[in-house]
Amino acid sequence: MKGRHKHPASAQHLVINDKGDYSITSKVWVTLARQDILLGITCKVTHRVPKEPRRKTMNLSQGLQVVPTLKITTKTSGTHIHVHQRVNLTCHASHFYPSHLRLTWMENRHKVQTVESPQVTRNPDGTYSLEHTWLAEAALEGREFACWVVQDEQPPVQANITLWAQEPRLGKGRSTHSSSLQGPLQRSEPGTSIQLTYMSSGFPSCQVTVTWLKKNLELLKWQTQVHANGDTYNVTSRVLVPLRADDALSFVQCHVDHKSIPVFQKTITLNRYLRGDTSECFKMDKEEKDPRCS
Repeated sequence: MKGRHKHPASAQHLVINDKGDYSITSKVWVTLARQDILLGITCKVTHRVPKEPRRKTMNLSQGLQVVPTLKITTKTSGTHIHVHQRVNLTCHASHFYPSHLRLTWMENRHKVQTVESPQVTRNPDGTYSLEHTWLAEAALEGREFACWVVQDEQPPVQANITLWAQEPRLGKGRSTHSSSLQGPLQRSEPGTSIQLTYMSSGFPSCQVTVTWLKKNLELLKWQTQVHANGDTYNVTSRVLVPLRADDALSFVQCHVDHKSIPVFQKTITLNRYLRGDTSECFKMDKEEKDPRCS
């Protein structure tokens, strides 16, 4: 019985020894879910001697592992992030089991802090949650931060966020503009394409050029739009990037020029969007790192 629900036994096997005593083995297949952490499974055996059935209960939590849900949130003191401003990044790991895990903060794919068995909070359903904060510094070129969580020897689960600082524009008649570069939230199979999007606002003129490169070769399937927003201009540029099986080490670059002057440049590695086993990138204990992690 699982909770109050009966499960049919299968593969029962009866054996008799030299003394004439019998022993029996039986198996049951049970589908586990997150809500089973507080439940047990009971095996009941009835026989004419003794009259009362024999029972043995095992907690289902002994064989259950629940992978956490991760997200990173930010808390800033104002509406804009300025250069060298310190920003609190909080990694939220929700509804995981068991409670033991290892949390690591990464900055631009380099390890900056590892916490063994961070303090957790028990949820009413028996799972655990935690929040861990890292103080990050914003930069004009953007910095990518990631929170990695590892349970036992399972592949890591991660959440990513890119922190952009607002670029100062000094001088009469000139304004400030902020930029962001976004990609898909889910990984994709080789043979498909992903869309990357660059968005920026506050350009003082419409003379903006966006160039997309993959492995230093210009991509063809892109579209850039520049439209007025009051006295300034907003820019949106999208590109379709084909994924190949050997793109784990490939990268895409986004170059933005205003009046032929570079104002933005960002390089993104494609392994973060390519579906496959990236757990080997998390071999932080060894002296030689996987080149995809550097």
